[in-house]
Amino acid sequence: MLPVFYTFCEVPFRMKYALLLLSVLFFTLTAAAQTPDQRLLEAAVRSMADAQIAFDAARLDAIFTKDYIEISPVGEFDTRDKVLGFYKPELKPPADKMSTAIAIDEFSTRVYGKTAVVIARLTYNITANGKQMPPRSMRVMVVGRKEGSVWKIASAQYTGIRPPQTAPAK
Repeated sequence: MLPVFYTFCEVPFRMKYALLLLSVLFFTLTAAAQTPDQRLLEAAVRSMADAQIAFDAARLDAIFTKDYIEISPVGEFDTRDKVLGFYKPELKPPADKMSTAIAIDEFSTRVYGKTAVVIARLTYNITANGKQMPPRSMRVMVVGRKEGSVWKIASAQYTGIRPPQTAPAK
């Protein structure tokens, strides 16, 4: 006896529904799947950003590799010591003069064994002298290196994102 083949239109409704449900479930699970390394790397980027706005040089010291380097948002090449010096707690602006909140999203994380590249968008919301400033965003590209079982940040490069342009009034 020959196998029975159906066209899609002849497939019973329940079977179509089940196939659709399984397809959606499969694509949802595979798209949302993240490896433990990806989660740890993204947590390291968040921790670095939080330490920067808190001017917590000690936490940055623990996050950075010994040979850490960065390209600052103004394009300067900064060594580890220069970056840690910038974030000394005594250099933090007084809370009544300036406060900063940060949102981090749009992660793209690629792991290559004990090395990884993480790209994210950082959006800073700054209040200066009681006045809310327009949000400022930049991309950060981070190179991570696994030391033992811990991901550390070996390098970062920051690039400003232009704010949306408004159409000129006519």
